[in-house]
Amino acid sequence: MAAGIGTVRAAQRPRVIRALVESWAPYLVPGADGTMRGLDADLLQAICKQAGFQLNWVRGPQQWRRRRLRELQNDQFDVIFSATPAREHDQVVLYSRPYRNEAFMVAAADRRDARLDRLKGFEDVLRRRVPLLHVDAFRLGADFESWRPRLAEAGLLIPYQTARQGLDMMRLGRAPLILGDELELTAQAKLSGQRLRRQAFGDSVQPVSLMLSRRRLDEADVARLDQAIHALEQRGRLAAIRRRYGAA
Repeated sequence: MAAGIGTVRAAQRPRVIRALVESWAPYLVPGADGTMRGLDADLLQAICKQAGFQLNWVRGPQQWRRRRLRELQNDQFDVIFSATPAREHDQVVLYSRPYRNEAFMVAAADRRDARLDRLKGFEDVLRRRVPLLHVDAFRLGADFESWRPRLAEAGLLIPYQTARQGLDMMRLGRAPLILGDELELTAQAKLSGQRLRRQAFGDSVQPVSLMLSRRRLDEADVARLDQAIHALEQRGRLAAIRRRYGAA
C-alpha cells in the first residue's frame, strides 16, 4: 500500500524544464535579483505553471544562438525559444504549438541617405546594389528569402549575430540597411541611443514555437505544454503578456 502511494506521489511530481539564462532584450532580461524577465521568460513561466511543470533557469556558456541546438543536444538545457519547426531536426528535438509571432523589419539609421531614396523592396536593393545587414538565421520572411540567393550572389548580404552587433556595424558604415527581429532591434537601438527609420518593405510575421529536448521530454510532455498554450490563449492570458511588450 505504501509503495502504491509513493508511486502516485512520484507521478504527480512536476516535471522540470531547464531554460538558459540569456540577455536578449526584450525577450530575456536577467534581473539584478537573479530572476528572469522579458517576453519569452514571462510566456514560458505562464505556460509551465499552467502545464504543471517547474521552470528552472540555468547558466551556461554565452555562445552565438546558432550554436544553441548543439548545446541542447548535449543536455545543457531543455528549451530554445522562437523556433521554426524543421524536419531535419525531428530526431533530436520536439516542437510545441506556436506560442507567439515573430516579426521582422528592414530599418535604416534615422538620417538622410540618398542611397535609400525611393527604395520599395529587395528588387531595388539588388538593382541599386545597396548592402544589407541581416541576422544570421533562416526563414526571415518569404519576400526576403525569395531574393536572398540573388542578393548573396551580388555580395550585398552581411550577416550579424546579435542586434547590438548589427546596429554597431550599421553605425560604422558597413551597410545602410538592417533586417532583423523588430522588437529586438527596437529595444537595442533604444539602449544604445540610436534612432531607426523603418522601411516600407521587408515586413514579415510568422508563428514560432518552443524547441524542446528529446533527451528530457517526450510527446506526452509536449501535449501537456500544447494544452496549456491552448488554454491560456483561450483565456487571453498569453495575449495580455504579449501586449505588455508590444508584441502581437
